Amino acid sequence: MKFVQALQQPQPAIAVPISASNSAGLLQQVDALCQNAAVQIAEWRVDTTGDISDAVIQQVAARLHQAGKLLLVTIRTQAEGGTFDGDATAYQAAYTRLLDLITPEALDVEARLPQSVREACVQLAHIRNIAVVASAHDFHQTPSFADAQAQLQQQSTWADVVKLACMPQAPQDTLNLLALLAWARQTLKQPAIVIGMGALGQLTRVASGDFAPGLTFATLGQASELGQASAPGQLSVHMIQALQEEFS
Repeated sequence: MKFVQALQQPQPAIAVPISASNSAGLLQQVDALCQNAAVQIAEWRVDTTGDISDAVIQQVAARLHQAGKLLLVTIRTQAEGGTFDGDATAYQAAYTRLLDLITPEALDVEARLPQSVREACVQLAHIRNIAVVASAHDFHQTPSFADAQAQLQQQSTWADVVKLACMPQAPQDTLNLLALLAWARQTLKQPAIVIGMGALGQLTRVASGDFAPGLTFATLGQASELGQASAPGQLSVHMIQALQEEFS
């Protein structure tokens, strides 16, 4: 799977979220992202997008793929910090509609979903050779190292990529997340995305080598919606690229 391969490098792949609420804004974001050579992945936050036509959905995917960008499709529920307010059945139905129209490289599936819905979403993806990212978020705290290990190990039983994003409350939390990244690289078969949100977590977004997350989320850092962070602590693509070049 191209997406998994992109996340198995010494430095994290750079992803930029697209999240406009209407068709015109969405396509404008896509075009801006496609013009930035440093961005490898677009994360389409479908939960923030309004009611758009099938044709626009297909156009988004086509423009990204023509530019050589990988597409990660995400429906983020309110429980995980997003805006999707439907139930689990509606969540599954939304992904079913999307995957009948486009074939992204990866699909985000929230770990807290009911098992039956989670398994159905994984099956939807895998029959199309789409990678599954198991995700979990905590915007209030950081779990203990042992609890975080258990979370990633559980996710690794059903997903192709594991993700944990949480909010450090003290420097030790950030150190624990870096240690978790090193453990995941040495232990898990899957790439791991471990993110510390907020100012204290920014080190996890630029770490490399043994401490590198498989992927880091960034903004284009310009006067547009793509300059707005989709989570606390995101850095600009330019800053991440400069740091990667400095320490490569």
